[in-house]
Amino acid sequence: MASAALGLLPLSCAKAAPDTEYLILGAGLSGLYLAHLLDKAGKDYLVLEGSKRIGGRMFSRDDIGREVGGRGIGDKYTEVMKLVTEFNTEMIDITDYMRSPTATYVDGKLYGKWADPTTNPAYLQFTAFGKSPQLTALNQWYKHPELDETYSELLKRNGLTEAQIDLANISANYNDIRNTSAINAYHSSAFRKFNGSERILNFKGGSKHFINTIANNLSNSVVTNKMVNSIHDDQKGVTIGCVDGSQYKAKKVVSTLPFTTLRDVEMNGTFNSNQKKAIEQLNYTNITQIHLQHTEAFWEEDGMPLDMWTDTPLERIMNMSSSRTEKEIACWVNGTGTAFFDKMSEKEVADYTIKKINEIRPSTVGKIEYLGQQNWGKYPFNKGAYVEFGVGQAAWFEDMIKPAGNMHFAGEHAAHESRGMEAAAESAKRVFNELIN
Repeated sequence: MASAALGLLPLSCAKAAPDTEYLILGAGLSGLYLAHLLDKAGKDYLVLEGSKRIGGRMFSRDDIGREVGGRGIGDKYTEVMKLVTEFNTEMIDITDYMRSPTATYVDGKLYGKWADPTTNPAYLQFTAFGKSPQLTALNQWYKHPELDETYSELLKRNGLTEAQIDLANISANYNDIRNTSAINAYHSSAFRKFNGSERILNFKGGSKHFINTIANNLSNSVVTNKMVNSIHDDQKGVTIGCVDGSQYKAKKVVSTLPFTTLRDVEMNGTFNSNQKKAIEQLNYTNITQIHLQHTEAFWEEDGMPLDMWTDTPLERIMNMSSSRTEKEIACWVNGTGTAFFDKMSEKEVADYTIKKINEIRPSTVGKIEYLGQQNWGKYPFNKGAYVEFGVGQAAWFEDMIKPAGNMHFAGEHAAHESRGMEAAAESAKRVFNELIN
């Protein structure tokens, strides 16, 4: 599909006047923030969203009553905090209780406390990575090819055995540390250090309230259920084709789509060589969340922390609540580990999860229930949770975010400095400046 997507697209373009000046593809945070900036500047725009909802990877699942996407922001997230302040968004400070103690289940035994932090399997990657020289600025991550090796090679050089690397793979928020670039870890570390945030905040009532507030304050409505399947740039303007047969014309288009989905779109743009490679090959991290609820406080019965790191297919079991008094429990499975559950039915996932947790921790028997799962790798509008650069791919970055004819690129994968939600907002601000300057 990638080869078709980047080939010449024989799409006839209507000669009618453009529907809008700027067409934004995707109503996640990046697309909505760009629309907000264009709105304030008095520009003409239209936002198309492929799914039936807005928010992208900020997702409040009403059917299970849980947040399954991006939720945490730092108090120094410059662009996101501008919106928080502008719309007087209520926030919850979770800093003081987000790093709660973690039990460890390894080799068939559950430990309430690990005696030696330096050998705790949950922290092996951090201990080893901390031995490496770190970046000294936020925007250096794509400028250091000498650091671009597999993450496992770095960890091994810093003292981890192959067996420890297998354990570290559970804690690492990547697909597979034997394939992913260490550049991702350098970038994450630099962002934590140099972004300057001291407090971690959540949106009161869930991210949907923040997202809906942005959308409700736009002059133009977001058009949902418009999954794009073609983009044709005739140099004078762009025609967008949707799966439902509708077409839209604009002078310029801004794609906030992850490259995992953009590569499925037929396009004829004038892409540079690195841009083509990025669209065709850039990976996104697979994450499967299995959400649970408890009927009794089992952690009070056995006296161990609620959170658990395990060497089982369930990987990490976390308290995902934004409230000190609540306990929203989820199993968090990363990368290649998600394949174990991909082949299961919903009932099989539920049955396996409850049975395995009961086996690991007897105090949970009869006290936990399955709510549902969120599989970001299989979610058709993203096909992954966030961008993950392989070895050699960070060198594509500066080229991959350049405008291609009348097409511009935003989204968390297109930020020079930030990560997560701030990256999405940062990229939108960059594209706004490209469009109006």
